[in-house]
Amino acid sequence: MQNTNLIETSFKIKRFESSKDKDFVKALKIYNDTIPVETKTDTNEIAFFLDLKEQHKREMFFFGLYYNEEVVGFAECAYLIETKTIVLDYFTLRVDLNINGVFYPFFSLLQEYYSENLIDYDYIVSEVSMRTLEENVDQESYFNKILLYAEDFRLIDAPYPQPRLGINNFESNFELRLMIKSIKRIYRLKTDTFLSIVYDIYYHHYLDWYKAFMPNEEADDYLKHIEEQMEVVQKSIKGQSTLDLRVGPSSFCDHFLSSDCFYSSSDHSTAGFAVVRKKSKRVLWLLGIPLVITFSVIFSFLIQKVILAFNVSSLEIAPFFTSISATITGILALLISSKAKK
Repeated sequence: MQNTNLIETSFKIKRFESSKDKDFVKALKIYNDTIPVETKTDTNEIAFFLDLKEQHKREMFFFGLYYNEEVVGFAECAYLIETKTIVLDYFTLRVDLNINGVFYPFFSLLQEYYSENLIDYDYIVSEVSMRTLEENVDQESYFNKILLYAEDFRLIDAPYPQPRLGINNFESNFELRLMIKSIKRIYRLKTDTFLSIVYDIYYHHYLDWYKAFMPNEEADDYLKHIEEQMEVVQKSIKGQSTLDLRVGPSSFCDHFLSSDCFYSSSDHSTAGFAVVRKKSKRVLWLLGIPLVITFSVIFSFLIQKVILAFNVSSLEIAPFFTSISATITGILALLISSKAKK
């Protein structure tokens, strides 16, 4: 039985600056493979806003999530300037890594990024689906709710219809809820604060996003659609001065608004660990052999140049050349062997 005394793993995130970044394409593929159609934004639109540097009342952030130097996820966030709110649009991981042991390090790095870059925010919010099993809730939404609750997010007890993701994506217009967190735990939210956040999301995120791809007539129709969604939200909480924020459920059962269970936690758990993919020793040796040969050829060429330049006899320099070559080749072999054992 082989004993492993040291296991190393690493997590990191990188903010993408250009759609031409090869890792952006890899991250976007993971996004494509995991996000259902009713909540998916067109990837061409994502690329457009990644390359668009100046935006109105909002700044977009697109991140690659790396596990052991490999791209394993994608995150998209919007920072809304008026309400100082970060909207967590997408936070998706490769299917085999959709576990809390991977989610939490990445989410921690995301918060650290905003802290280190002095981005002043009051709230982080995320849209989550409230559909039941019969209404075809997606597994991604189910997982995200569980994981966000553990990060001190609270469910705002008020309707929040998601505007259409484009003028013709009618499947995307259904009821969601907002989950929210702040620097310190919050358990209630003033209605005016909630309405200002929703207004900021609807008008300065959704509307500003989609009108960039619409002719004037369609943009006017989409504005009316946004106004209708805002009216639904305002009517649903009329007369309330504050809104309750729901804490996490005592068990991972329903979608938190229904008494009917679905997605049994024994069948769909977020527990587990990510397998560390070890590098093959054979690959290291295959890389090392041509490295030694290449170095030897270059070294020989340089020695020949020295002999010709200083008119030195090859018989005089041969012993020195042989010992130096053997020493350097031995060091290279030792280094490659050491790397292979790790």
